[in-house]
Amino acid sequence: MTTKPSRHRQYLIIVLFWLAGGAAGFCTTVTNRDFSELFGGREGCFVLYDAQSDSYIRYNPGGCAERFTPCSTFKIANSLIALNTGVVTGPEFSLKWDGVMRPITPWNGDHTMRSAMSNSVLWFYQEIARRIGSERMADHVRRLDYGNQDITGGLTNFWVESTLLISADEQVLFLRRLWGNRLPVSKEAQRTTRNLIELSRNRDRRIFYGKTGTAGDAKADIARLGWFVGCVMDGERSVFFATRITGERDASGRKAREITEAILKKLQI
Repeated sequence: MTTKPSRHRQYLIIVLFWLAGGAAGFCTTVTNRDFSELFGGREGCFVLYDAQSDSYIRYNPGGCAERFTPCSTFKIANSLIALNTGVVTGPEFSLKWDGVMRPITPWNGDHTMRSAMSNSVLWFYQEIARRIGSERMADHVRRLDYGNQDITGGLTNFWVESTLLISADEQVLFLRRLWGNRLPVSKEAQRTTRNLIELSRNRDRRIFYGKTGTAGDAKADIARLGWFVGCVMDGERSVFFATRITGERDASGRKAREITEAILKKLQI
């Protein structure tokens, strides 16, 4: 014989269903998309998080979870650490060129922090790392929860095809925390670092931020790995992204940026 639930039990059932529905309404949504035609036969991945809709879009989810050397995208974290420790004083902090000729022409000269970021000047950030020191660098990388947190590959090289590794998913999470002022460094350090990677803005208040990274030869056509990570802010909307590509040729940060911009255009962002 079926028994009718008590009034109290009926109330609990209604509340549970209401809570379940409410929770479902606030769940992050995840969509997988095929952007393979934009990668031109290269292995790679793309992940995007839209804060306004609390939603992810991924191409190659398995690849988004796989860790690789961050290369010059680590300059974002390196800047945060340098600013937070007082090793640099701000975007106009400058260093004199050591006179050593390097294969990338813009590197051969004096630089400010701002110009070193925009030209991805390796020697500048290596000198900053030396001034930070191994102990403070290791502590900050751990507290920032940056990738696998392994800096044992050498103070001036651990982020360049060495021991430090990070995934595209982790890159996006790191950027979300940076834009939310949720990293364990000063808010001023976070604000300045965001400004350092601004690439463009238009009259509609759309601001494009990003940083490339390349592994392999300095010549883009024989690069082995490329990153482009960043953020688009359009009014109240914030979108965070990371693209990673690998290949025998032309897998550079510059190419990763081209692919990213094509995807963003396709998504009407």
